[in-house]
Amino acid sequence: MKLNFIAIASFVLLFQNDFFGQINFSANEIVRPYEEDFGYGANMGAYPPWRDENLANIAAGNPELGLRGMGITTFRPELPELFVEYWGYDIRVEAFEHYTHLGMKDHVLFIGQPSPQHRDSTFYCDTEMSKLFKNMYLPIWDDGTDGTPVNDSNYFARYVYRLAYYYGDHVRFWEVWNEPDLDIGGHTPLEPGQPGNWWENNPPACDVQIFAPIFHYIRLLRITYEVVKSLHPEDYVAVGGLGNPSYLDAILRNTDNPDEGAVSVDFPLKGGAYFDCMSFHSYPHLDGSLQSWSNDIMNFVYKRHSDAALDGLLKRRQAMENVLTKWGYDGNEFPEKVWILTETNIPRKSFTPGFIGTAEAQRNFILKSLIAVQQHNIHQFHVYSLADVEPESVAKYEFEVMGLVKNLTGTDPHAHEITELGIAYRTCSQMLRGWKYDPALTETLELPETIRGGAFKNDTGDINFVLWAVTQIDSTDAAYAEYSFPKSLNIKSLKSYRWDYSEHVYTLPVHPDSVALSGDPVFLRPEFVSSESEIDYPGFAVRCYPNPAADRIWVDVAATEKMSLSGQIFTPQGQLVRSIFDKKTVQNGFQKLEISRDGLPDGLYFLVLSSGKSRVREKIVFY
Repeated sequence: MKLNFIAIASFVLLFQNDFFGQINFSANEIVRPYEEDFGYGANMGAYPPWRDENLANIAAGNPELGLRGMGITTFRPELPELFVEYWGYDIRVEAFEHYTHLGMKDHVLFIGQPSPQHRDSTFYCDTEMSKLFKNMYLPIWDDGTDGTPVNDSNYFARYVYRLAYYYGDHVRFWEVWNEPDLDIGGHTPLEPGQPGNWWENNPPACDVQIFAPIFHYIRLLRITYEVVKSLHPEDYVAVGGLGNPSYLDAILRNTDNPDEGAVSVDFPLKGGAYFDCMSFHSYPHLDGSLQSWSNDIMNFVYKRHSDAALDGLLKRRQAMENVLTKWGYDGNEFPEKVWILTETNIPRKSFTPGFIGTAEAQRNFILKSLIAVQQHNIHQFHVYSLADVEPESVAKYEFEVMGLVKNLTGTDPHAHEITELGIAYRTCSQMLRGWKYDPALTETLELPETIRGGAFKNDTGDINFVLWAVTQIDSTDAAYAEYSFPKSLNIKSLKSYRWDYSEHVYTLPVHPDSVALSGDPVFLRPEFVSSESEIDYPGFAVRCYPNPAADRIWVDVAATEKMSLSGQIFTPQGQLVRSIFDKKTVQNGFQKLEISRDGLPDGLYFLVLSSGKSRVREKIVFY
């Protein structure tokens, strides 16, 4: 078990047992920093006849079965009370042990959903019964005569205690309910001052999917915090994947007092005291990030590309942080929260007019998000979802085709078809797993507004850059930018790794003075030199004309010595389309070479001329 004398000793000044199990500290006093590696996670789903162990094999990889996996290092499973009460609390212990065997750890377990006999039968909303637990306001603790330190008549406390007992060695984040703030009343977009807004009014029970008052949700947080921290003080209690900043505001301004959330002797602390992890969800295609209304055209203006989606995700995070700061959770009055992102994606296929929906935009959004969230101190990222919910041929809704692999239902483990998203996710994990974002080195890059990315380092000091050209045009992820690394970094050369490197293992050499970037993120691993004199410069210069051209381009080469020259043409994405000559001898001085179009489609290409370790790259355009 995680609970040990060292762990207890580290908290001895913060809590004492009034009777077995109770604590007397809160997240207003302490939030333990999360210092583990960034978590590449996924939401699992269910796909009979696949077992959870089978899903883990293709997610994390299982060398014993010859399965590569998709770079997943952590899961976000669910163990609802209605499930474990029926099948037994130990039903998934072997599955979690299997995750550990595969190297996965620090899982996010989202909890809730009472069994029918333990559900609150009260109608806080005229038409809907509460989805929460009954008896939540009974004492959390008792004298232990029933065999546990919790009050077994408080069904939620009993449920959390049993989960923590059986799964505490494997779970690090306890996420209380999934999307308790899901808005079914349409009031979350309302600003302060507007009737029915949640900033100045507590969310009505009929407005949210749990059909219960906000104070009852805070009660869930309080019970979870007290019970989990009593057994595993190093674990984190998280709000349940929130999507609405105004609901977070309501949590932070109320206590769990059923009498309008008022502060009292029995309810002394507001909701922020009972969670130390901020978990949120972001679906930019749903939250308005990719469209805005224009009165000039009396219609929507769209930005359906991956960088606009990334901006939407970061805007949602900032909105949540603004609320936390407003209520003092900024490291000054109260400790800052630990951040995780437990659901995000955009569609691979659109079924709704105006929605984004391409495989290219989807994989680019996830790749860019994996970089950006690490830059914004988010410690885990859980893509929705591991597999498509339905076969693409019968899918009717965007969320049915968001998987790292195609739908698995009815297929034999471990046969699966990986999507472009799955390949890109695996590549990112393969390239950066265990690496740390380096903000200082990123700052030295002085990236212009047209380029995004960052620098990462591993424990041995190796460096990995990730860069891309910012997409800006609706309904396309096409973009182009050129970048030159600062001379002060003394980069001799770089190897570039595309998003599909984990599937098609190849790299391209890149000169640090001329890095061509597209809307697809590229990983760049540099080779450094110790002094300027060690940098190899090409012994030739190149001029291409006419450029653009309709059918042929002339290339003037000025060489400083006799050399053997090779020429190739690449797409902006780095794909080789033609070798035009190989080890062609050129003399010292000036000579002219011809490049014929020979059926190349209209567009931008890169001519790469190389001699030994020296390379020159030039843009060429055919029209």
